[in-house]
Amino acid sequence: MIAVRRNSEQAVSPVVGVMLMLVVTIIVAAVVSAFAGGLSTGTSKTPQMSIKASFSNSTGMTISHLGGDTVNTLSTKFIVSPSGDFGSYNQLRWTINSSVISVSKSDGNRPWFDPSLSPSKEARTFQSGETAMISVDNLSQVQPGTYTTTKDSSSRPTDAFSSYYGFMNPASLGQRFTLQLVDDKGKTIAQTEVSINP
Repeated sequence: MIAVRRNSEQAVSPVVGVMLMLVVTIIVAAVVSAFAGGLSTGTSKTPQMSIKASFSNSTGMTISHLGGDTVNTLSTKFIVSPSGDFGSYNQLRWTINSSVISVSKSDGNRPWFDPSLSPSKEARTFQSGETAMISVDNLSQVQPGTYTTTKDSSSRPTDAFSSYYGFMNPASLGQRFTLQLVDDKGKTIAQTEVSINP
């Protein structure tokens, strides 16, 4: 009888081992699945769209929404940076003053975002087929004053006429800059390269 009992215990041992391995595998799979599921519900998709822009010192700037997602103008902004045409200044960045950008809507032009206005008077959305504009009078606000060229210079209202990186400086004609539309987290929604025209 003792010999039978030994054989019986030896036969049970591999079965228990396999069962334990199976239980551990199922628990690990459940934990991984729950973690991955939690990640996917916690993130939102960044809108994507295609834009085209023109910049002219005599007629202003236009930005056309060529297609893609509709974006919220209250939580997005445009950023410009000089291209390699400007040499080492291509590391600089400016946030365009959103209050000088107007979006052409069916009921007229509305500001992209102006904190002094109520949201009902602003564009609120930028949709496929619409155009945003900056008039010649406000073109200097594409590069609001951020950088100075000498240590003793005080801040200035605009960098647009800088002889080093100003888009409105006559020496910059024919050069290019990058225009990006970003959300409030800094994620790029759209990007294009723009030539500086007379």
